[in-house]
Amino acid sequence: MSRDLAAATATAVAATDVRVITFAKLDFASGIVYLHNSIGTHTWGGQDWLGVGDLGQISSVEEGTSVSPYKITLNLSGLDSTISSAALTEDYFMRPVDIYVSALNTSDVLVADPTLLWSGFMDVMSVSVGAESDVIQLTAESELAKFDRSRNLLYTNAQLQSNYSGDLFFEFLQDIEGAKPKWRDTSG
Repeated sequence: MSRDLAAATATAVAATDVRVITFAKLDFASGIVYLHNSIGTHTWGGQDWLGVGDLGQISSVEEGTSVSPYKITLNLSGLDSTISSAALTEDYFMRPVDIYVSALNTSDVLVADPTLLWSGFMDVMSVSVGAESDVIQLTAESELAKFDRSRNLLYTNAQLQSNYSGDLFFEFLQDIEGAKPKWRDTSG
């Protein structure tokens, strides 16, 4: 799926000296975290996006013609122990992630509003505590990953009643179990 970059961003990317900036919007249960892979704070979309510089990395974004889920990995290193401990207790599973891309001019200003590059959900977060610094690695999957997950629903009257009390659609379901209907009976 091709992305339509803003004209100013496409021009900046085609230039010989390009400074691409990637934004990550992580929607945790405790609040949304806005990050980018440059230095300083950029204001865009009414939000202040915190720069993590070389400490943050995003794996390559894959797309294809097949209907299958693709994943990305976000790494954040050089953290203090308070951020690492917060990451261990944060509710993140199946929370939204959006990745945007744009370019910066020589004055370190966005040339255009960033373009949505990838959207999905947080899947697995691992925290590595090391002697030099801690590293948080977050794997996120595209929305197509939902097709691979079971919703654990049963097609029974009890399940239907727990979801929609009073619905009678499956009321006689148990009576037709093992029934052998005669289709197009020509004997009589």
